[in-house]
Amino acid sequence: MSYLPEQVAEVCRVWGAKLWLPMGIDGPRLLWALSGCESSFGANCTPRHEQAYCTGRYSQNPRVVELTREFGHDAHCSFGPWQILLVNCSPFTTPEDFVRLGRCAMETASFLNTRILRGQHAPTVEAIADAYNSGDWRDRLVPDRYIADCRRYYDTTAMPA
Repeated sequence: MSYLPEQVAEVCRVWGAKLWLPMGIDGPRLLWALSGCESSFGANCTPRHEQAYCTGRYSQNPRVVELTREFGHDAHCSFGPWQILLVNCSPFTTPEDFVRLGRCAMETASFLNTRILRGQHAPTVEAIADAYNSGDWRDRLVPDRYIADCRRYYDTTAMPA
């Protein structure tokens, strides 16, 4: 599954404007940059099975267990241009919901707002990228390349009209 960069940019503009960001961070550009890291700006949106949620360290999370009963291995997948995990989405979200690009963007924006921006108070593009990739920007797990790629996409990769 894939989307055109123009389609991804369009929903980035809509949902990026709804992010509760610190001053100086542009929401649409941030969503655009994260989509670059996660799916090459929509080119590779095939659901990605995340082993840590299947048999790894997150597999016993009560919400993951519940989703696994309902959706099988789809509960362990990330979806769409932002490769958002089903477990990080609002209740009643199903894997089928991710065929709608706007729904995927809405779930991503909601996750960023509640867990990373309000919950962790991530202050910079780098901190937001770190938290989005590793779970918490304040821990010792620092995905340096991911953070650098996100910053580069944010600064230099133009969003199509």
